[in-house]
Amino acid sequence: MLLSMLLAVQAEEVVVRAIELRPANPWVEVSRASCGRQRLEVRRPMRPLQTGSRVLLNGRTPRGDVSPLELELGEVGAAYRMSFQCSQNGETMQLSWVSGLVGEGGQVRYRAGSAEFRRGALVRSLSEEADEETFWYR
Repeated sequence: MLLSMLLAVQAEEVVVRAIELRPANPWVEVSRASCGRQRLEVRRPMRPLQTGSRVLLNGRTPRGDVSPLELELGEVGAAYRMSFQCSQNGETMQLSWVSGLVGEGGQVRYRAGSAEFRRGALVRSLSEEADEETFWYR
């Protein structure tokens, strides 16, 4: 019996396979919020990087000039913290963000901004330089 067990162990073949996971393509980071009948979505592509970010309101590009906002939210390599606020009546939605991007020499450039949406349109958007405290504690 012992001999048959030894032979069975020797007969088993151990197979080791290495599998390298591949990143999803496309790989998109999505932030979503709802307010009343409004659904706001910020889509940031991680792969491929050639495409820019998109801001969608109810599945469509909001009325108004969203190009500067999409550029601001599409900084390749930046880390973003986003928050969404909703008015009590559900008609106005605000997106606030803070971003940090490491540059040459390890210096981090911080930015903060907000955008306001009402009735399918971008009504206001602004951004400015920020600091580390704003990024971590806002």
